[in-house]
Amino acid sequence: MKNDEALEREVRASLRASAAHPIPDELVSRIGAIPAGQPPSRGTASRLPRFARFAAELAAAAIVVVAVSAILLARNGGNTPGGPLGPGATSPATPAASAAPAVVATPSPSPSASPAETVAPAAVLGLEPASVTFVSADAGWVLGTGTCAAGPCAAIARTGDGGRTWSPAPAPATAMAQGPGQATSGVSGVRFADPNDGWAFGPDLWATHDGGTTWARVTIPGLAANAPVFALETAGGIVHAAVLDGGSFRVASSPVGSDGWSVSPVRVPVGAGPVPAVQLVLSGAAGWLVENDRTVVGGARLSNGSWVAWTPPCADVVGPAFLAASSPTELAAACDVGLWSNPTGDHLYLSHDGGSTFAPSGTAAPLTTAAMAAMASPSVVVVGGSDGTGSILIATTDAGGTWKVVERLPAGQIADLGFTTATQGVVIVAGAGGSASLLMTRDGGQTWHAVIAGGS
Repeated sequence: MKNDEALEREVRASLRASAAHPIPDELVSRIGAIPAGQPPSRGTASRLPRFARFAAELAAAAIVVVAVSAILLARNGGNTPGGPLGPGATSPATPAASAAPAVVATPSPSPSASPAETVAPAAVLGLEPASVTFVSADAGWVLGTGTCAAGPCAAIARTGDGGRTWSPAPAPATAMAQGPGQATSGVSGVRFADPNDGWAFGPDLWATHDGGTTWARVTIPGLAANAPVFALETAGGIVHAAVLDGGSFRVASSPVGSDGWSVSPVRVPVGAGPVPAVQLVLSGAAGWLVENDRTVVGGARLSNGSWVAWTPPCADVVGPAFLAASSPTELAAACDVGLWSNPTGDHLYLSHDGGSTFAPSGTAAPLTTAAMAAMASPSVVVVGGSDGTGSILIATTDAGGTWKVVERLPAGQIADLGFTTATQGVVIVAGAGGSASLLMTRDGGQTWHAVIAGGS
Protein backbone atom coordinates (compact mmCIF):
# COMPACT_ATOMS: atom_id res chain seq x y z
CA MET A 1 0.00 0.00 0.00
CA LYS A 2 1.22 3.50 -0.75
CA ASN A 3 2.43 5.75 2.06
CA ASP A 4 0.23 8.45 3.62
CA GLU A 5 1.60 11.31 1.52
CA ALA A 6 1.05 9.50 -1.77
CA LEU A 7 -2.42 8.42 -0.73
CA GLU A 8 -3.35 11.97 0.26
CA ARG A 9 -2.15 13.35 -3.07
CA GLU A 10 -4.23 10.80 -4.96
CA VAL A 11 -7.32 11.61 -2.89
CA ARG A 12 -6.92 15.31 -3.61
CA ALA A 13 -6.55 14.64 -7.32
CA SER A 14 -9.64 12.44 -7.30
CA LEU A 15 -11.68 15.12 -5.54
CA ARG A 16 -10.66 17.77 -8.06
CA ALA A 17 -11.81 15.50 -10.88
CA SER A 18 -14.93 14.20 -9.18
CA ALA A 19 -17.26 16.67 -10.89
CA ALA A 20 -16.41 15.12 -14.24
CA HIS A 21 -15.57 11.52 -13.37
CA PRO A 22 -16.66 8.89 -10.83
CA ILE A 23 -14.30 8.12 -7.98
CA PRO A 24 -11.92 5.36 -9.19
CA ASP A 25 -13.01 1.98 -7.86
CA GLU A 26 -9.42 1.08 -7.05
CA LEU A 27 -9.08 4.15 -4.81
CA VAL A 28 -12.46 3.52 -3.16
CA SER A 29 -11.55 -0.06 -2.39
CA ARG A 30 -8.27 1.00 -0.78
CA ILE A 31 -9.98 3.62 1.36
CA GLY A 32 -13.00 1.43 2.11
CA ALA A 33 -11.31 -0.19 5.08
CA ILE A 34 -11.09 3.14 6.88
CA PRO A 35 -13.90 3.24 9.51
CA ALA A 36 -15.58 6.45 8.33
CA GLY A 37 -18.46 5.19 6.17
CA GLN A 38 -18.48 3.33 2.88
CA PRO A 39 -18.87 5.59 -0.19
CA PRO A 40 -21.20 4.41 -2.94
CA SER A 41 -19.73 2.18 -5.60
CA ARG A 42 -19.72 3.08 -9.25
CA GLY A 43 -22.49 0.54 -9.87
CA THR A 44 -24.75 2.29 -7.36
CA ALA A 45 -23.97 5.77 -8.69
CA SER A 46 -24.64 4.75 -12.28
CA ARG A 47 -28.29 4.06 -11.43
CA LEU A 48 -28.88 7.59 -10.15
CA PRO A 49 -30.09 10.54 -12.29
CA ARG A 50 -27.22 12.55 -13.66
CA PHE A 51 -27.47 15.44 -11.20
CA ALA A 52 -28.03 13.11 -8.23
CA ARG A 53 -25.03 11.03 -9.27
CA PHE A 54 -22.89 14.15 -9.29
CA ALA A 55 -24.05 15.07 -5.77
CA ALA A 56 -23.46 11.51 -4.53
CA GLU A 57 -19.94 11.43 -5.95
CA LEU A 58 -19.09 14.76 -4.36
CA ALA A 59 -20.42 13.52 -1.03
CA ALA A 60 -18.49 10.25 -1.38
CA ALA A 61 -15.32 12.17 -2.17
CA ALA A 62 -15.85 14.30 0.93
CA ILE A 63 -16.25 11.15 3.06
CA VAL A 64 -12.97 9.84 1.68
CA VAL A 65 -11.20 13.10 2.46
CA VAL A 66 -12.60 13.15 6.00
CA ALA A 67 -11.44 9.59 6.57
CA VAL A 68 -7.96 10.24 5.25
CA SER A 69 -7.76 13.48 7.22
CA ALA A 70 -8.62 11.65 10.42
CA ILE A 71 -5.81 9.14 9.85
CA LEU A 72 -3.28 11.82 8.95
CA LEU A 73 -4.27 13.98 11.92
CA ALA A 74 -3.92 11.03 14.23
CA ARG A 75 -0.55 10.06 12.84
CA ASN A 76 0.83 13.60 12.54
CA GLY A 77 -0.48 14.93 15.83
CA GLY A 78 -3.02 17.19 14.10
CA ASN A 79 -0.41 19.14 12.10
CA THR A 80 -1.89 19.34 8.59
CA PRO A 81 -1.19 22.87 7.32
CA GLY A 82 -4.20 24.41 5.60
CA GLY A 83 -6.46 21.45 6.33
CA PRO A 84 -7.00 18.38 4.16
CA LEU A 85 -8.36 20.37 1.18
CA GLY A 86 -5.86 23.19 1.32
CA PRO A 87 -6.14 26.80 2.58
CA GLY A 88 -9.56 28.39 2.52
CA ALA A 89 -11.47 25.16 1.92
CA THR A 90 -15.03 24.86 3.17
CA SER A 91 -16.35 22.08 5.34
CA PRO A 92 -16.94 18.80 3.49
CA ALA A 93 -20.44 17.88 2.38
CA THR A 94 -22.62 15.53 4.34
CA PRO A 95 -23.45 12.05 2.93
CA ALA A 96 -25.75 12.09 -0.09
CA ALA A 97 -28.61 10.49 1.82
CA SER A 98 -29.08 13.62 3.92
CA ALA A 99 -27.32 16.30 1.91
CA ALA A 100 -28.95 19.15 0.03
CA PRO A 101 -28.73 18.89 -3.78
CA ALA A 102 -25.60 20.01 -5.58
CA VAL A 103 -25.18 23.79 -5.67
CA VAL A 104 -26.04 25.60 -8.89
CA ALA A 105 -23.50 28.19 -9.94
CA THR A 106 -24.97 31.69 -9.70
CA PRO A 107 -23.78 35.12 -10.86
CA SER A 108 -23.00 38.12 -8.74
CA PRO A 109 -25.81 39.50 -6.56
CA SER A 110 -28.24 41.93 -8.10
CA PRO A 111 -28.24 45.48 -6.71
CA SER A 112 -31.36 44.74 -4.64
CA ALA A 113 -29.98 41.54 -3.11
CA SER A 114 -28.30 41.44 0.27
CA PRO A 115 -24.55 40.64 0.29
CA ALA A 116 -25.26 36.97 1.20
CA GLU A 117 -27.74 36.45 -1.64
CA THR A 118 -27.21 35.45 -5.26
CA VAL A 119 -29.65 35.37 -8.14
CA ALA A 120 -29.96 32.21 -10.23
CA PRO A 121 -31.10 32.90 -13.81
CA ALA A 122 -34.09 30.76 -14.72
CA ALA A 123 -32.08 29.53 -17.69
CA VAL A 124 -29.52 27.97 -15.35
CA LEU A 125 -32.23 25.92 -13.64
CA GLY A 126 -34.04 25.14 -16.87
CA LEU A 127 -37.38 26.53 -15.72
CA GLU A 128 -39.48 29.66 -15.45
CA PRO A 129 -40.96 29.68 -11.91
CA ALA A 130 -44.74 29.45 -11.50
CA SER A 131 -45.31 28.14 -7.96
CA VAL A 132 -43.19 27.74 -4.82
CA THR A 133 -43.47 25.86 -1.54
CA PHE A 134 -41.34 25.62 1.62
CA VAL A 135 -41.63 23.09 4.46
CA SER A 136 -39.07 24.88 6.64
CA ALA A 137 -36.90 27.95 6.47
CA ASP A 138 -34.37 25.86 4.50
CA ALA A 139 -36.19 23.25 2.39
CA GLY A 140 -38.23 24.38 -0.59
CA TRP A 141 -39.30 23.52 -4.14
CA VAL A 142 -40.24 25.64 -7.13
CA LEU A 143 -42.32 24.43 -10.09
CA GLY A 144 -42.14 26.01 -13.49
CA THR A 145 -41.99 25.61 -17.24
CA GLY A 146 -38.95 23.70 -18.45
CA THR A 147 -37.81 22.26 -21.75
CA CYS A 148 -37.98 18.53 -22.45
CA ALA A 149 -37.14 16.55 -25.58
CA ALA A 150 -40.73 16.80 -26.78
CA GLY A 151 -41.08 20.49 -25.93
CA PRO A 152 -42.15 22.58 -22.92
CA CYS A 153 -42.86 20.53 -19.79
CA ALA A 154 -43.16 20.78 -16.02
CA ALA A 155 -39.83 21.21 -14.23
CA ILE A 156 -38.87 21.46 -10.56
CA ALA A 157 -35.90 22.92 -8.70
CA ARG A 158 -35.10 22.37 -5.03
CA THR A 159 -33.25 24.33 -2.35
CA GLY A 160 -31.80 23.12 0.93
CA ASP A 161 -30.45 26.46 2.13
CA GLY A 162 -33.44 28.77 2.20
CA GLY A 163 -33.42 29.71 -1.47
CA ARG A 164 -29.82 30.85 -1.68
CA THR A 165 -28.93 28.09 -4.13
CA TRP A 166 -31.14 25.83 -6.26
CA SER A 167 -30.69 22.52 -8.08
CA PRO A 168 -32.85 20.64 -10.60
CA ALA A 169 -35.10 17.91 -9.17
CA PRO A 170 -37.40 15.27 -10.74
CA ALA A 171 -40.81 16.53 -11.87
CA PRO A 172 -44.08 14.89 -12.96
CA ALA A 173 -44.09 13.76 -16.57
CA THR A 174 -46.67 16.30 -17.68
CA ALA A 175 -47.06 19.76 -19.14
CA MET A 176 -47.28 23.08 -17.36
CA ALA A 177 -50.73 24.65 -17.42
CA GLN A 178 -51.83 28.26 -17.32
CA GLY A 179 -54.24 27.36 -14.52
CA PRO A 180 -57.15 25.01 -13.82
CA GLY A 181 -59.68 27.46 -15.22
CA GLN A 182 -57.78 27.82 -18.47
CA ALA A 183 -56.41 24.33 -19.20
CA THR A 184 -57.76 20.79 -19.29
CA SER A 185 -54.51 19.01 -18.39
CA GLY A 186 -51.12 19.62 -16.82
CA VAL A 187 -50.13 21.28 -13.55
CA SER A 188 -49.64 24.86 -12.39
CA GLY A 189 -48.90 24.61 -8.65
CA VAL A 190 -46.75 22.68 -6.18
CA ARG A 191 -47.01 22.08 -2.42
CA PHE A 192 -44.99 19.88 -0.05
CA ALA A 193 -46.02 18.90 3.48
CA ASP A 194 -42.58 17.62 4.51
CA PRO A 195 -39.38 16.48 2.79
CA ASN A 196 -41.13 13.33 1.48
CA ASP A 197 -44.74 14.17 0.64
CA GLY A 198 -45.67 16.61 -2.11
CA TRP A 199 -48.24 17.38 -4.80
CA ALA A 200 -48.29 19.05 -8.21
CA PHE A 201 -51.75 20.20 -9.21
CA GLY A 202 -53.99 22.44 -11.29
CA PRO A 203 -55.88 20.99 -13.06
CA ASP A 204 -54.39 17.48 -12.80
CA LEU A 205 -53.19 15.99 -9.52
CA TRP A 206 -49.83 14.25 -9.06
CA ALA A 207 -48.28 13.04 -5.80
CA THR A 208 -44.87 11.99 -4.51
CA HIS A 209 -44.12 10.22 -1.25
CA ASP A 210 -40.37 9.83 -1.69
CA GLY A 211 -39.23 13.44 -1.79
CA GLY A 212 -39.93 13.91 -5.49
CA THR A 213 -37.84 11.02 -6.76
CA THR A 214 -40.98 9.54 -8.33
CA TRP A 215 -44.38 11.08 -9.12
CA ALA A 216 -47.71 9.35 -9.81
CA ARG A 217 -50.97 10.65 -11.26
CA VAL A 218 -53.78 10.62 -8.66
CA THR A 219 -57.52 10.19 -9.18
CA ILE A 220 -59.75 11.14 -6.25
CA PRO A 221 -62.41 8.51 -5.53
CA GLY A 222 -65.98 9.80 -5.85
CA LEU A 223 -65.03 12.47 -8.39
CA ALA A 224 -64.66 12.37 -12.16
CA ALA A 225 -61.22 11.31 -13.35
CA ASN A 226 -60.76 14.69 -15.03
CA ALA A 227 -62.23 16.83 -12.21
CA PRO A 228 -59.91 19.86 -12.08
CA VAL A 229 -58.04 20.72 -8.88
CA PHE A 230 -58.15 24.50 -8.45
CA ALA A 231 -56.25 24.85 -5.15
CA LEU A 232 -54.30 22.63 -2.76
CA GLU A 233 -52.73 23.25 0.63
CA THR A 234 -51.43 21.09 3.48
CA ALA A 235 -51.11 21.51 7.25
CA GLY A 236 -51.42 19.41 10.39
CA GLY A 237 -50.60 16.18 8.59
CA ILE A 238 -53.52 16.51 6.13
CA VAL A 239 -53.61 17.69 2.51
CA HIS A 240 -56.77 19.41 1.23
CA ALA A 241 -57.69 20.08 -2.40
CA ALA A 242 -60.46 22.29 -3.79
CA VAL A 243 -61.93 20.43 -6.78
CA LEU A 244 -64.54 21.58 -9.28
CA ASP A 245 -67.35 19.02 -9.33
CA GLY A 246 -70.02 20.05 -11.83
CA GLY A 247 -71.42 23.42 -10.79
CA SER A 248 -69.78 23.60 -7.37
CA PHE A 249 -66.51 23.24 -5.54
CA ARG A 250 -65.85 20.45 -3.07
CA VAL A 251 -62.91 19.77 -0.74
CA ALA A 252 -61.08 16.44 -0.89
CA SER A 253 -58.72 15.53 1.96
CA SER A 254 -56.08 12.87 2.61
CA PRO A 255 -53.36 12.05 5.16
CA VAL A 256 -50.15 13.42 3.73
CA GLY A 257 -48.32 10.08 3.72
CA SER A 258 -50.84 8.23 1.57
CA ASP A 259 -53.37 8.72 -1.20
CA GLY A 260 -56.38 8.01 1.01
CA TRP A 261 -58.66 10.73 -0.33
CA SER A 262 -62.21 11.39 0.87
CA VAL A 263 -64.57 14.12 -0.32
CA SER A 264 -66.51 16.46 1.96
CA PRO A 265 -70.26 16.70 1.28
CA VAL A 266 -70.12 20.50 1.51
CA ARG A 267 -70.54 22.27 -1.84
CA VAL A 268 -69.58 25.87 -2.61
CA PRO A 269 -71.46 27.16 -5.69
CA VAL A 270 -69.74 28.59 -8.73
CA GLY A 271 -70.52 32.21 -9.59
CA ALA A 272 -71.85 33.71 -12.79
CA GLY A 273 -68.42 33.93 -14.41
CA PRO A 274 -66.32 34.40 -16.28
CA VAL A 275 -63.71 32.26 -14.42
CA PRO A 276 -64.10 31.08 -10.83
CA ALA A 277 -61.11 31.41 -8.51
CA VAL A 278 -60.75 29.46 -5.30
CA GLN A 279 -58.40 30.20 -2.42
CA LEU A 280 -57.57 27.62 0.21
CA VAL A 281 -55.91 28.82 3.46
CA LEU A 282 -54.78 26.50 6.26
CA SER A 283 -53.26 27.09 9.68
CA GLY A 284 -52.75 24.08 11.92
CA ALA A 285 -56.05 22.22 12.19
CA ALA A 286 -58.04 25.24 10.93
CA GLY A 287 -58.84 26.02 7.31
CA TRP A 288 -60.91 28.30 5.10
CA LEU A 289 -62.03 28.30 1.46
CA VAL A 290 -63.11 31.42 -0.42
CA GLU A 291 -64.59 31.32 -3.92
CA ASN A 292 -64.34 34.53 -5.95
CA ASP A 293 -66.05 34.93 -9.29
CA ARG A 294 -65.59 38.66 -9.76
CA THR A 295 -67.20 39.01 -6.30
CA VAL A 296 -67.20 36.78 -3.22
CA VAL A 297 -69.57 33.91 -4.02
CA GLY A 298 -69.24 31.57 -1.06
CA GLY A 299 -66.95 29.67 1.25
CA ALA A 300 -66.32 26.74 3.57
CA ARG A 301 -64.53 26.36 6.88
CA LEU A 302 -62.60 23.48 8.44
CA SER A 303 -63.97 22.94 11.93
CA ASN A 304 -63.17 19.97 14.20
CA GLY A 305 -61.76 18.04 11.26
CA SER A 306 -64.75 18.56 8.94
CA TRP A 307 -65.54 21.11 6.25
CA VAL A 308 -68.75 23.06 6.89
CA ALA A 309 -70.54 25.90 5.13
CA TRP A 310 -69.14 29.35 5.99
CA THR A 311 -69.87 32.92 4.96
CA PRO A 312 -66.49 34.47 4.09
CA PRO A 313 -65.61 38.12 4.67
CA CYS A 314 -66.63 40.81 2.21
CA ALA A 315 -69.54 38.83 0.81
CA ASP A 316 -71.48 42.10 0.50
CA VAL A 317 -68.82 44.49 -0.87
CA VAL A 318 -69.40 43.70 -4.59
CA GLY A 319 -65.78 42.70 -5.06
CA PRO A 320 -63.37 39.84 -4.40
CA ALA A 321 -61.63 38.98 -1.10
CA PHE A 322 -58.11 37.60 -0.65
CA LEU A 323 -57.57 35.71 2.59
CA ALA A 324 -54.47 35.07 4.72
CA ALA A 325 -53.83 33.64 8.19
CA SER A 326 -51.00 33.76 10.69
CA SER A 327 -52.59 31.33 13.18
CA PRO A 328 -55.82 29.34 13.59
CA THR A 329 -57.46 32.45 15.08
CA GLU A 330 -55.77 35.40 13.32
CA LEU A 331 -56.98 36.11 9.77
CA ALA A 332 -56.80 38.99 7.33
CA ALA A 333 -58.82 39.65 4.18
CA ALA A 334 -57.84 42.20 1.54
CA CYS A 335 -61.10 43.19 -0.17
CA ASP A 336 -61.66 45.23 -3.34
CA VAL A 337 -64.64 47.15 -2.02
CA GLY A 338 -67.15 48.10 -4.71
CA LEU A 339 -64.90 46.91 -7.55
CA TRP A 340 -67.93 46.00 -9.69
CA SER A 341 -70.20 48.82 -8.53
CA ASN A 342 -68.82 51.97 -6.88
CA PRO A 343 -65.12 51.38 -6.19
CA THR A 344 -63.85 52.76 -2.88
CA GLY A 345 -60.46 51.08 -2.84
CA ASP A 346 -58.88 48.10 -1.14
CA HIS A 347 -59.53 47.63 2.55
CA LEU A 348 -58.17 45.23 5.15
CA TYR A 349 -60.57 43.22 7.31
CA LEU A 350 -59.29 41.37 10.39
CA SER A 351 -60.58 38.46 12.42
CA HIS A 352 -59.34 37.41 15.87
CA ASP A 353 -61.75 34.50 16.32
CA GLY A 354 -60.85 32.17 13.47
CA GLY A 355 -63.13 33.76 10.90
CA SER A 356 -66.36 33.94 12.86
CA THR A 357 -66.33 37.74 12.66
CA PHE A 358 -64.35 40.32 10.67
CA ALA A 359 -63.97 44.07 11.16
CA PRO A 360 -62.42 46.72 8.87
CA SER A 361 -59.09 48.03 10.02
CA GLY A 362 -57.28 51.27 9.25
CA THR A 363 -57.34 53.26 6.06
CA ALA A 364 -57.67 52.11 2.45
CA ALA A 365 -54.63 50.37 1.07
CA PRO A 366 -52.73 52.11 -1.78
CA LEU A 367 -53.95 49.68 -4.47
CA THR A 368 -56.44 49.83 -7.30
CA THR A 369 -56.90 46.04 -7.27
CA ALA A 370 -55.57 43.33 -4.97
CA ALA A 371 -54.39 39.91 -6.15
CA MET A 372 -53.08 38.00 -3.13
CA ALA A 373 -52.42 38.50 0.59
CA ALA A 374 -50.01 37.01 3.13
CA MET A 375 -49.95 37.38 6.91
CA ALA A 376 -46.68 37.12 8.83
CA SER A 377 -48.17 37.95 12.25
CA PRO A 378 -51.38 39.52 13.61
CA SER A 379 -50.01 42.98 12.82
CA VAL A 380 -47.91 42.32 9.68
CA VAL A 381 -49.76 41.81 6.40
CA VAL A 382 -48.40 41.99 2.83
CA VAL A 383 -50.77 42.47 -0.11
CA GLY A 384 -49.85 42.12 -3.76
CA GLY A 385 -51.73 43.85 -6.53
CA SER A 386 -51.68 46.85 -8.84
CA ASP A 387 -51.66 50.56 -8.17
CA GLY A 388 -52.56 51.47 -11.75
CA THR A 389 -48.96 51.78 -12.90
CA GLY A 390 -47.78 48.22 -12.32
CA SER A 391 -47.59 45.29 -9.93
CA ILE A 392 -46.50 46.13 -6.38
CA LEU A 393 -46.27 44.69 -2.88
CA ILE A 394 -47.53 46.81 -0.01
CA ALA A 395 -47.16 46.07 3.69
CA THR A 396 -48.56 47.13 7.04
CA THR A 397 -46.87 46.53 10.37
CA ASP A 398 -49.69 47.95 12.50
CA ALA A 399 -52.65 45.81 11.38
CA GLY A 400 -53.72 48.15 8.59
CA GLY A 401 -53.24 51.46 10.36
CA THR A 402 -50.62 52.55 7.85
CA TRP A 403 -49.26 51.14 4.59
CA LYS A 404 -46.15 51.49 2.50
CA VAL A 405 -44.98 50.19 -0.86
CA VAL A 406 -42.22 47.66 -0.15
CA GLU A 407 -41.50 46.39 -3.68
CA ARG A 408 -42.30 47.36 -7.25
CA LEU A 409 -42.45 44.11 -9.14
CA PRO A 410 -41.62 43.25 -12.75
CA ALA A 411 -44.63 43.54 -15.01
CA GLY A 412 -46.80 40.45 -14.78
CA GLN A 413 -49.20 38.44 -12.67
CA ILE A 414 -48.57 37.64 -9.00
CA ALA A 415 -48.73 33.84 -8.91
CA ASP A 416 -47.74 32.93 -5.35
CA LEU A 417 -47.41 34.96 -2.14
CA GLY A 418 -46.93 33.63 1.37
CA PHE A 419 -44.83 33.38 4.52
CA THR A 420 -42.94 30.32 5.71
CA THR A 421 -41.97 31.95 9.01
CA ALA A 422 -42.73 35.32 10.58
CA THR A 423 -39.73 36.75 8.74
CA GLN A 424 -39.25 34.62 5.60
CA GLY A 425 -41.67 34.87 2.69
CA VAL A 426 -41.93 34.31 -1.07
CA VAL A 427 -43.63 35.78 -4.10
CA ILE A 428 -43.63 34.75 -7.76
CA VAL A 429 -44.30 37.19 -10.57
CA ALA A 430 -45.14 35.63 -13.93
CA GLY A 431 -44.36 38.03 -16.73
CA ALA A 432 -46.61 38.59 -19.71
CA GLY A 433 -43.68 37.90 -22.04
CA GLY A 434 -43.06 34.42 -20.63
CA SER A 435 -40.37 35.28 -18.09
CA ALA A 436 -41.01 34.86 -14.37
CA SER A 437 -39.13 35.60 -11.16
CA LEU A 438 -39.12 34.29 -7.59
CA LEU A 439 -38.47 36.89 -4.88
CA MET A 440 -37.94 36.31 -1.16
CA THR A 441 -38.02 38.39 2.01
CA ARG A 442 -36.12 37.64 5.20
CA ASP A 443 -37.30 40.61 7.27
CA GLY A 444 -41.04 40.11 7.45
CA GLY A 445 -41.85 41.58 4.06
CA GLN A 446 -40.06 44.92 4.38
CA THR A 447 -37.50 44.18 1.66
CA TRP A 448 -37.57 41.67 -1.21
CA HIS A 449 -34.91 40.33 -3.54
CA ALA A 450 -34.90 37.99 -6.54
CA VAL A 451 -33.48 34.51 -6.00
CA ILE A 452 -34.54 33.13 -9.38
CA ALA A 453 -34.72 35.68 -12.19
CA GLY A 454 -36.56 34.97 -15.43
CA GLY A 455 -35.52 36.34 -18.76
CA SER A 456 -31.81 36.05 -17.92
